[in-house]
Amino acid sequence: MKSSVNGPPVKNVKAPPATNPLKYGEYLAQIGHCMECHTPHDDKGALKAGQLGAGGMVFKGPWGESVARNLTPHETGLKNWTDAQIARAIRDGVDRDGKPYKPPMGFAFYKNINDADMAALIAYLRSLKPQAWAAKS
Repeated sequence: MKSSVNGPPVKNVKAPPATNPLKYGEYLAQIGHCMECHTPHDDKGALKAGQLGAGGMVFKGPWGESVARNLTPHETGLKNWTDAQIARAIRDGVDRDGKPYKPPMGFAFYKNINDADMAALIAYLRSLKPQAWAAKS
């Protein structure tokens, strides 16, 4: 796969077998660039591996300001979310209370993820080390 400027974000990575849900879910997170927005970056722009999925990145645009949410199974993240709530957030761009997310979350690109792929992605997110939300104050 190659990156697409006008299509969903993808990387040049080989898909592991879908029979390994954690590895396949990690692959889906990689080609969807989930962690690029949902992980704090250091001063050089590299992901802080010790805070994988903790969120906190601030995005400013015509919509105002949005902050990447915590994707880890922490109290400030997805710990108390059901799989259906996570799937709805990814596919439809709404939080578990039905409040719409602001851009740049690319939920329109993820709207048609099939149930098996979504289950693998959710399994991967639930396998992340629980991290407190890294929201900027």
